[in-house]
Amino acid sequence: MATALLTGAGDVQAQAQKDNADVNPTPKAVPDPAAATPRPMPRVEGYLGKARIPNSIAILPPPPVKGSTLDNLDNETYAKTRALAGSDRWKLATRDATQYVQAFDCPLGLKLEDGPKEVAVLFSRVARDASAITNLAKDHFNHPRPFIAPNGSVCTEGDRAGLMKSYSYPSGHTTYSWAMGLILAEMVPDHATEILARARAFGESRVVCGVHTVSDIEEGRTNGSTLVAVLHSDPVFRADLETAAKALKAAMAAPHAAPEAGQCKIEKDAEDHTPWINPTGVK
Repeated sequence: MATALLTGAGDVQAQAQKDNADVNPTPKAVPDPAAATPRPMPRVEGYLGKARIPNSIAILPPPPVKGSTLDNLDNETYAKTRALAGSDRWKLATRDATQYVQAFDCPLGLKLEDGPKEVAVLFSRVARDASAITNLAKDHFNHPRPFIAPNGSVCTEGDRAGLMKSYSYPSGHTTYSWAMGLILAEMVPDHATEILARARAFGESRVVCGVHTVSDIEEGRTNGSTLVAVLHSDPVFRADLETAAKALKAAMAAPHAAPEAGQCKIEKDAEDHTPWINPTGVK
């Protein structure tokens, strides 16, 4: 379809501008200055807004205290996973850093980024709420990212400067991707296992990437689950969810391009082998 699904929360405004762009196939003889000036597009809003976003500060436990057992385990995991640089798992983590929707291509058996506009609309709004519930906690706990103190490697070096200015706990990528996984599992329950396994591995990519700790992603899943629970109280979300589910099922039933088999194999291996738990062998 012409309208591609969002690849991440940061793309929401750009997608809104694209979706609402005026099309004028007949050029005027005299240029119209007003028409030549792009009109500001309305910002895509979340379903809940600030007033109804759950208080993640109260819901989540505090991040591990420096020097505690959990903090030491987080730091040890960061150090150990630096050995993955250049591996397929590292490359997947690099991909997951910028591509949310594509993460669910293999579980669904179609290229979701080219999927129904109704799904794009739903997730663009969920992205705003995911950002709000995450930033509320991040700005309160002020927990530094794991790569900063050792000045260690990350899988997206171009993002280093920006990441150093933001906090680590909880993981925003995990909050949003886990929320997406829960919502997609509800849309297509026959694929729930595959969807949620991929959503878990997506969060683990943030640890592999070196920009989050295990604690960050674990509470990111709590954060995402909290968000989805409250989203279901909103009638507009429920209506959009029903519409998007019907559109997605229709797209899956119609002829469509399949995801690349090699990529799906890499993703399945990531689901089976969490690097700091069972890096080799059968799960």
